[in-house]
Amino acid sequence: MELNSFQERAVLTPGHCTILACPGSGKTRVLTARAGHIITNNELGRLAAVTFTRDAATELLSRIMASCHSDHARRIAVGTFHSLALNQLRRNSRGKMPRLINDGERMAVLRRCWKDFAPSLKFEDVIKEVDQAKGSVTPYVFEDILMERIFKAYEDALAADLAMDFSDILLRATRGMLDGSIQPLPIRWLLVDEAQDMDAVQMEWILAHGRNGVQITLVGDDDQSLYSFRHALGYEGLQDVSMALNSVDLSLPVNYRCAPNILMHAAKLIACNANRAAKNIKAEKTELGTIKVFRRADRMDEATALTKAILGIEPGSALDTDPNALAKRDFDPKSMGEWAVLARTNLLLDEIEIFLKSAGIEVKRAGSKSIWEHGVGAVYSGLIRSVATDSWMGMANAISFCGGSNSWVNEHSRANCGNLLARFDAAIDSAPDDKSRKLAVALREGYISWSEQARKSRVNLVVFGITAFLAPHCKPPQRRLLTMMQKIFTERLQGSLLQRLNILSRSEKEKDVEQGVVHLLTLHSSKGLEWDNVWIAGCEEGTLPHTDSTEEEERRLMYVGMTRPRSTLMLSSAISEGMESRFLEEAGLGVITAR
Repeated sequence: MELNSFQERAVLTPGHCTILACPGSGKTRVLTARAGHIITNNELGRLAAVTFTRDAATELLSRIMASCHSDHARRIAVGTFHSLALNQLRRNSRGKMPRLINDGERMAVLRRCWKDFAPSLKFEDVIKEVDQAKGSVTPYVFEDILMERIFKAYEDALAADLAMDFSDILLRATRGMLDGSIQPLPIRWLLVDEAQDMDAVQMEWILAHGRNGVQITLVGDDDQSLYSFRHALGYEGLQDVSMALNSVDLSLPVNYRCAPNILMHAAKLIACNANRAAKNIKAEKTELGTIKVFRRADRMDEATALTKAILGIEPGSALDTDPNALAKRDFDPKSMGEWAVLARTNLLLDEIEIFLKSAGIEVKRAGSKSIWEHGVGAVYSGLIRSVATDSWMGMANAISFCGGSNSWVNEHSRANCGNLLARFDAAIDSAPDDKSRKLAVALREGYISWSEQARKSRVNLVVFGITAFLAPHCKPPQRRLLTMMQKIFTERLQGSLLQRLNILSRSEKEKDVEQGVVHLLTLHSSKGLEWDNVWIAGCEEGTLPHTDSTEEEERRLMYVGMTRPRSTLMLSSAISEGMESRFLEEAGLGVITAR
């Protein structure tokens, strides 16, 4: 395995190490090589590597095993924090192991305790406070006595049933190592991947092993710490472990992914964060990439620019000025290249998905469902399908969405009482309240009208009517999605109701085909991935940076997005959504614009 000088030093340096791995610097390669070097050059001793997900653990294990002889397999363990800690608990259990409850059971017990002691509090606040208490190695101090009572009742309920929740696994292992009741893992070396994401309990678990003589290697990047809402410690955590163990600090500054001009702007942006380790990140590539910044009137215009770029329609060209250009779907998907569209929220990706699909471009959502599979999109398409097929399910979902009685809808949906009009009549007769009855009556009248219009091929009138029915029951963001979906159905699609739905609802087999598929991800989900071409949408104040997070974390999020592309980076914002993001100016992109 050929390594650069920085990678080689990170592999060969003995003892405690903290390796700061910049984006695209070969982090996993170095971690694998270091594990292989340690195992093959030491006849005795076991090695463990810890990750945050099972998928990451599986991949890392396969790479480590490929780097050393199979004879060493029994000396290597790779798992998540919780799987390794659970192994500790089992090895040190005296008597019966506590039963691990699932998340559904956990929520049910918490809800019961909440209702018993403080129903006036918001349940979401209770969950947040309990999670904070479970994230502290030392006894947690509650400011609200009611919260403390809820937590005690929850803990007592678990103890009475000899049970523990998921957070207890690592917490019990860590506290046990501190008081001597639980032994550390029987290992000599511990490698930690994505160490910037460790929380206080995970950090203490690592330190407990380090204090017991285990050599600790942390690999991570504080500039890619995105999970403070999960109590990730980021820069401070890396610093605390390094100082406690007197670790050697190393860096992997060479980026093999990005074009140099893209990397330069990303580095300029992240340098604005004060609370970070200084790095001299540099690109291995010499060929410049493409960077464009788009400022458009609204989300629809922003999505239009995005779609044209993906289809290779150059600004100012004949196709660019053709208002029907996006309705022409005779393009070759193979000519699109590899694209990913990143955004701060799934709601924004929902809007983009609608637009891309209307242009005949297949999309693949990562980490979330398609717009047509959840929320108002599922209700909207389901209601259209019910009109087209005279089926009850879409009608029932629409009544529930609009505030009708769920128990009544569910009970009636289980009954088989004839055709659709007969089902409506039966539902109206048994309505439990005035609101549910009025909704059913209005939808019955709508169905009769829409069916008649559909038979006369007045498809757009059907779509307008369904939109008008749902709109009063939507929140503002849902209403905007509804307006976009109506526009797509009526202005960009042709054919019957079912034909238009089929264009937007490709089969799962078609979705899995990577060729000609645009990947849609949140910025959080894009971490660790890369593509040739990346478009970051929604670069406005209030969206990116988002108001729900700190400015430094939002800047790290933008930095992660900017370091995903190999050759093309495009960023866009909508005038209707607010001022252009300050991050564009900080990155030196304020003067780079596209038509």
